[in-house]
Amino acid sequence: MKPSSLTARRLVVAVGMLVIGTFGIAGSGVLTVPAWRAAHGAGHAGTFTLTEPMSCDRHEPPRQRCGWFGDFVSDDGMVVRRDLELSGGLPPGAKIGDTLSARDTGSPAQIYQANDTHGWKQPAGFLTGFVGAFVLGAVLLKPWSWWIRPRRQHAGPR
Repeated sequence: MKPSSLTARRLVVAVGMLVIGTFGIAGSGVLTVPAWRAAHGAGHAGTFTLTEPMSCDRHEPPRQRCGWFGDFVSDDGMVVRRDLELSGGLPPGAKIGDTLSARDTGSPAQIYQANDTHGWKQPAGFLTGFVGAFVLGAVLLKPWSWWIRPRRQHAGPR
């Protein structure tokens, strides 16, 4: 294989990793920050009412586990958010109309259970992976070598 072919492939992989890392960092950051805030007691405390199950597993109730959509109302009634996903799992046997203590930290997609102190770990894991992809792309691109090459080329014969 020609050295220029390897350089071109490395450039394509590097740019791809940078693009994937950039978008992944932005997306997972949007999910990590509210999850972190909820785990540390920030945001509005309130009640989450289950309205619609999603992605239920193959077991029959009461062993069946589902993700849930529902409506959040803060304790003071000032914050009302509808059709959001509940982060984390519920005990088996949850059903439409059940309510639980929850916390809203402004996530565009999720409401967090009030007692969930570990919900931030999964989005933080994704954030770490995307940071790794970005760093790998930067290492493969070798931007520090862009300034070294022109100096060597213009130095002339010795």
